[in-house]
Amino acid sequence: MAQEINARVEISHELKRLIDHNNEIAPKAIKSGMKLITRNVPKQVRKKVRSLGLIKTGRLVKSIRGKTGKDKSVIGSQHFVGHILEGGAKSHVIKAKKGKYLRIPIGGRSLFVRQVRHPGHKAYKFLEGTVEQMQSSGEIQSLFSQGVQQAIEELSSG
Repeated sequence: MAQEINARVEISHELKRLIDHNNEIAPKAIKSGMKLITRNVPKQVRKKVRSLGLIKTGRLVKSIRGKTGKDKSVIGSQHFVGHILEGGAKSHVIKAKKGKYLRIPIGGRSLFVRQVRHPGHKAYKFLEGTVEQMQSSGEIQSLFSQGVQQAIEELSSG
């Protein structure tokens, strides 16, 4: 993923005991907890993007996805402007490269210039901010615990 963030999970003492008592199914249970995080966190990030008004085409929202590893959950965006909106951009000059001019469409006509000064863009932190908020509120921990407990119940009974 072009722009990604890891969701950090701290395992509570009760959950650690539960995992320790079920050693043979612990890896599957942990992955199940991570999958629950991977399913729910991108939904919250998409809501944040919508609330910030960062939608023009909907491509950014559609590109926000998660991947689950055996012991981690990675949330990110493949959209080419995702990292710019997340981290911001400093003021800079954009110069023509291939041709001698940049073409800027204005009201059905074209303006040709050698360079333009981009004013920069503030950082929205839609990805990092959402994950941090979910971690500080305990939501990520809760999702992980739910996933682990569900998996242990399913795997123990089956």
